[in-house]
Amino acid sequence: MRAFIGLEIPENIRTLYTSSCKTLHNSANMSFVRLNKMHITLAFFSDLSDIHIKDIKNILCHLKREQFEIKCENIGLFKRKGIPSTVFIKIVSDELKNYTEQLHQKLKELNILFDDRKPYTPHITLGRIKEMKNEQEFTKSYRYIAENFHSSSFMVENINLYSSDMVVYKKEVSEEFIKIYSEEENNITN
Repeated sequence: MRAFIGLEIPENIRTLYTSSCKTLHNSANMSFVRLNKMHITLAFFSDLSDIHIKDIKNILCHLKREQFEIKCENIGLFKRKGIPSTVFIKIVSDELKNYTEQLHQKLKELNILFDDRKPYTPHITLGRIKEMKNEQEFTKSYRYIAENFHSSSFMVENINLYSSDMVVYKKEVSEEFIKIYSEEENNITN
């Protein structure tokens, strides 16, 4: 099963940044992440077994953490072969960095394979660029958004394990996320 460990984003943060980036749509063919799908990924698993799901639940249950703050610093771009491919919000949090390092270490100790081909860069994906319509206009809009960016922050409430299934509806492919474990559930039962 495809799955990921992730953080939920408060609705006010999701709404703020999604609306501020809509102008980019005029200069690029983009697909924006739906509000209810926005999250911060800590680890992605392309093929997770049932046994490893139990192991991950155990890790999340026992990996100690204090409540910590996430700062949304500014807008950013991931590029593929020098061409902008993803618009995202840069995340800053030493506590998140430390927690993620501990999490990745525990996953490696149990030989649970996750995508670690690139260094971990915490972010909130806003949209994916399918095709650039007007690069100059895109750059102008992007710079305007970056110069007028309102940083914000929020407290991490829960760290969750989600399944991530690809669904096809009317020839459109999308991802369906289902929460299969939440720290919140663990806190209620303890």
